[in-house]
Amino acid sequence: MIIDPHVHVLDYGHWPNEWWDFVAADWASKEPGRTPEMVRDRIEAGLVDPDGSRLIEHMDEAGIDLSVILPIDWGPDFHAERSIEEINEHALVCARRYPKRLRAFAGIDPRRDHAAERLDRWLSSGDYKGLKLYPNCGFYPDDTRARTLYEVCLAHDVPVLFHTGDPLPVLSREYGRPKHFWNVVRDFPSLKLILAHAGAPHEFDEALAVATASNAAILEMSVWLWDDSNDTAELNTAQMVTRARDQIGIERVMFGTDHVSGKRIREPGFLPKVTDMFNRLPETARRIGLSISPEEHDAFMGGNAARLLKLT
Repeated sequence: MIIDPHVHVLDYGHWPNEWWDFVAADWASKEPGRTPEMVRDRIEAGLVDPDGSRLIEHMDEAGIDLSVILPIDWGPDFHAERSIEEINEHALVCARRYPKRLRAFAGIDPRRDHAAERLDRWLSSGDYKGLKLYPNCGFYPDDTRARTLYEVCLAHDVPVLFHTGDPLPVLSREYGRPKHFWNVVRDFPSLKLILAHAGAPHEFDEALAVATASNAAILEMSVWLWDDSNDTAELNTAQMVTRARDQIGIERVMFGTDHVSGKRIREPGFLPKVTDMFNRLPETARRIGLSISPEEHDAFMGGNAARLLKLT
């Protein structure tokens, strides 16, 4: 079974006005005479997948059995048309529409009012299978308010997936650097903490060191391979996966893609191309004198995620 624990399915109003303004200005700058106002209202349609059907098509093309939808809460400094309750509910609606193919995490910024109480309510429903956090929106992982969310996740025995490494252009890189997770793994050694992107593109070593200091932290390898990755990137990824396996165990290293299913946000064929690169990791590893057994590869591609999602 192949499980992608890192996908995004958007609907209208999910991302903030500040993001659309940035993209409009960026697009306008690439063509003389074009202004942001000329393109601003045309951008969002290329990112949305209101019912999740495009994601299912992409998963079928890539041979992915199940994916986890990660809603993003941009936090109080950004202003989206939809509330975080509506954004989380959309993920759940998609998962209910395709119960054999999708699962939903909840997202909430710890700086929001009553964040822990709201998360507890969502997780108590049994519908949401974990928590997605994006520190780069303006908080450090060891923020006191974030710690209350970890307590809730521990009580419900669910994972917390964090963005790490480089963020979207309008956000600060500093908040999501792996070095800011040391206090978290020290104080919450059993927290099922998923370091998404494993510090990509520059801080894998720090991410691995942080995971090593924990009893349960997991490295998720999305973004290290992209649809335009070259052979060197594949070889480097094989080295990183085997290093992590040797240091923390293969059960704490996972496949992921960071796919977004809107028609214009990823290039055509993105999901099959990236999945194929990860599928051939054992072959890639052999080329540089390393080995990944079939059992280890199965765990990496889906078995570990299945365990976290309590599918097995």
